[in-house]
Amino acid sequence: MTKPRCLLIANFAPLSSIWDMGRGMRTALENADVSVMEYLRSDFPNEGLNRIMVKMIAEFKGPRFVLDINANENYRVQNGSLYDAYRLPRMSFITDSPLRHMAKIQAMPEHSILGLVDGDFPDILADFPCPSRCQIPFPHAGPPPAPAPLSNDQRDIPVLFVGNITSAPSQDDFLTRHGGSDTGLRKALSQAVEAARETDAPLYALCKAALPGKSPQDWLAATNDLESHLISTRRIALLNSLKHHKIVYCGVIDPSLRTALPGTMEDRGAVTFEDAADLMGRARVLINSSPSFRNGAHERVFYGLSRGASVVTEPSRFLTPAQATTLGITPLPFAADRAATAIDQAMARTDDDRHTAQAHYARTHTWTQRMETVLTCLKDQFWTTP
Repeated sequence: MTKPRCLLIANFAPLSSIWDMGRGMRTALENADVSVMEYLRSDFPNEGLNRIMVKMIAEFKGPRFVLDINANENYRVQNGSLYDAYRLPRMSFITDSPLRHMAKIQAMPEHSILGLVDGDFPDILADFPCPSRCQIPFPHAGPPPAPAPLSNDQRDIPVLFVGNITSAPSQDDFLTRHGGSDTGLRKALSQAVEAARETDAPLYALCKAALPGKSPQDWLAATNDLESHLISTRRIALLNSLKHHKIVYCGVIDPSLRTALPGTMEDRGAVTFEDAADLMGRARVLINSSPSFRNGAHERVFYGLSRGASVVTEPSRFLTPAQATTLGITPLPFAADRAATAIDQAMARTDDDRHTAQAHYARTHTWTQRMETVLTCLKDQFWTTP
């Protein structure tokens, strides 16, 4: 077969992980003997260059595809999709909940694959039909392990916390916005919030059950607000519960929330994701708080593992307890005031544990394994017919 070609449309966003993930996927594709052209989306677009690159990949007679992120590249010709007109397969990596990108997802072409990062997300798309021919599991991943990770004694950051703390609806705002003055709805929504805090139940399923008879758009809006509320309140609660630990914090903090945080943490502010990854290489423990993924994992988990950190993260059905232990992952308790126990467990991991964890990670959760899934789908569903 002719060597496959890919047009990777990545995002130039240094403060976000998306740019680094794009580089990781490109390396994995090139290692799989795929020829990759890359176009960087940014606030300074070069539309002429973009058109030329799309034309080149569309008119190539061998196996080819476009890889983009978050369904951004819905190119059209005349009255239809460019991808369908040219039978050009497109894989779109949806980096978080599809509810955050639904309008773009529903504008996807038939000649496309949706890569979903959480095993619960296909249930969402059952209520929001989209034209894509395939949906595949495409969990977050990371780069190959660092070749010479620091030992415990060499790591000068005891605990690293990476993640933004932004303004979000309070619980009362959430109840009023989606339950109004209806006592029954407000009670059901309150129970959904508590279940989201205390279990790994999917957020969309909780909101859907709390709002019977409402429309999918109502469930979408409620789930997005619940997710924002959980992320903000969970991170604040965790940091306050760990105020007696030496924590280095990286991320954007909404000014209105700064007084709610402990003054004992070392605040590095916003840093590039590449710099954050370097700090992971110096950390004994990395805390990842991402309560959105109940059956998946945030990319911080895998980038932390690649740098040899012990990772403390939200419970998820994506990894069995045995798998998590082998990878050097300790689940955070649902009760934030018990988080210190998880930190102590992670701190107790030895250098030998780290070597075992990195070896297992390299076999299971790098971009190499994820791109194998994409290439298999392309061969089975798109490249069998000239």
